[in-house]
Amino acid sequence: MKILHTISGLGMNGGGPSTCTYYLLKGLNRIGVSADVLTLETVGENDRIVGTDAFIKTLAYDAKTPFMYSPNFKNFLRVNMGYDVYHANGLWTYPTHITAKVAQEKDKPYIIAPHGMLYLQALKVSAWKKKIASVLFQRRDLENASCLQATCMAELEHIRAFGLNRPVAVIPNGLAIDPSVEIRKTLNSVRRFAFVGRLNRIKNIDRLLTAWCKLGDKTKDCELLIIGDGDAVYKKELMEYVVTEKSDNIHFYGFITGQDLLNLVHTLDFQVLPSKSENFGMVVPEALIQGVPVIASTGTPWNDLETYHCGWWVDNDIDTLAETLRLAIEMPESDRMEMGERGRTLVLNHYSMESVSLKMKQLYEWLVYNNIKPEFVYG
Repeated sequence: MKILHTISGLGMNGGGPSTCTYYLLKGLNRIGVSADVLTLETVGENDRIVGTDAFIKTLAYDAKTPFMYSPNFKNFLRVNMGYDVYHANGLWTYPTHITAKVAQEKDKPYIIAPHGMLYLQALKVSAWKKKIASVLFQRRDLENASCLQATCMAELEHIRAFGLNRPVAVIPNGLAIDPSVEIRKTLNSVRRFAFVGRLNRIKNIDRLLTAWCKLGDKTKDCELLIIGDGDAVYKKELMEYVVTEKSDNIHFYGFITGQDLLNLVHTLDFQVLPSKSENFGMVVPEALIQGVPVIASTGTPWNDLETYHCGWWVDNDIDTLAETLRLAIEMPESDRMEMGERGRTLVLNHYSMESVSLKMKQLYEWLVYNNIKPEFVYG
């Protein structure tokens, strides 16, 4: 059984879809599933492909039009035979469409993973482009898919709300775990909180800053790090707010990735994700595996934080965020450490690259060999 994943871009700046697709391919190959990923070269000096593994098939960048029409993508798919399942990542672009089209031509099963692109908030971004793509190809490709993949039950609901009744496999994103990384045992001189991710209005960072400043002197022995980059206008507004409030314990770190980011997360006491909407949020398990409890909004699919007592899953209004921050600030260090241990256990058991890859292997075998339908496939 041989699998081909496709994605329009696999660059470091591509965020969650790039990272989780890369980890999934590493996991599949590690458990003995022959799987490749087809992508286009990155553009720009400040971006590069997330890895150099042999399973990454990189094509010269030739994408044209807003839908990323790529002759190179089409030629590769039509020439290279021998794949049993096609797994397209992302929506609204030609690479996903031509993957679905070629799979149908070859009478092979294909999966589409929307990666949160059918959430209502996501559909509002460049809505005109998505309406055109939906009419031209996207809805038809989704309706003919052998299976769709959601990362959580919330995404399954959005897929159904889009009017799609195909089978949906709910399989979370996986995380590459370095077993040598241990939970930090030393006590910080100040209690460190951080937001990690794109600076975008959907992330609600402004509410986090307002909640922080609302606490006044309660944060005098704390600091808040804003780690990431993105919308320049939004970033300017956030920085101006901090200056206006004369808050000297909020710091902007810019875009950090790789080992530098892991090292910085290792120094945190808590991480905060107050998003309006989030499909998965890779930053959550990346924090939990290092023993860092997380405060996440109910706009994210992280109710596991409450179920496994490794953080808070709360509304993202300013008062609730401020109260939750206060609880975290006042939490005894021994309790914080126990919360961190529970979070690490959660990730090891449910979100490791290997455990996710085993589920995906089961899905592929159902599609190729007509095995018993996995319990995580709905419809």
